[in-house]
Amino acid sequence: MTITWRGEKHPLCHVDELQLKGEHNWENALAAALAAFLDEVPTEKIVQVLKSFKSVEHRIEFVRTVGGVSYYNDSKATNPEAAMKALATFSEPIILLAGGHDKNTDLRPFMHLVNDKVIKLILVGAAAERFYKEARANGFPQKKIFFAGYSMHRALEIAHSLAKNGDVVLLSPACASYDMYNGYEARGREYKAIVNALK
Repeated sequence: MTITWRGEKHPLCHVDELQLKGEHNWENALAAALAAFLDEVPTEKIVQVLKSFKSVEHRIEFVRTVGGVSYYNDSKATNPEAAMKALATFSEPIILLAGGHDKNTDLRPFMHLVNDKVIKLILVGAAAERFYKEARANGFPQKKIFFAGYSMHRALEIAHSLAKNGDVVLLSPACASYDMYNGYEARGREYKAIVNALK
């Protein structure tokens, strides 16, 4: 990441040094860095903040690594477009937890990306059946789809049993949470509590 201003380059840091995932977050970080730079904040202070800043809660939030498997909480992804941003962030194999209160949005672009990025799909909540039908209609293998009912515990139990070293387990529901929770924050907190209790 570099700021170029009036013909001079001001190197900041590499994106690998950030604690943020995703190009959209890197762009936001660079915009914030530029604003600070123009306000004459010293470059070394900008770099310090860039390297230490963590993602906001429930948005591609790293929870912990268990047995070489990284767990991320993206409960704030309450629509397919937001979930697609999360999926695009990772190069690792993804076990995706999706579903919830169905907004009846168009799932085709989302399921195209699921086909490309996801190795196992775990479905929860009221939207599970429609998500299943859309996944199958877009060619996602039936044997790689699992149902967890209305239980985050069950969803993570399945994910934990399937995940291998180097995988990412991602809660990015592409749905609202009101079939099971009073908001996406409650959903994300339960996810994190269960992950933090994993042996």
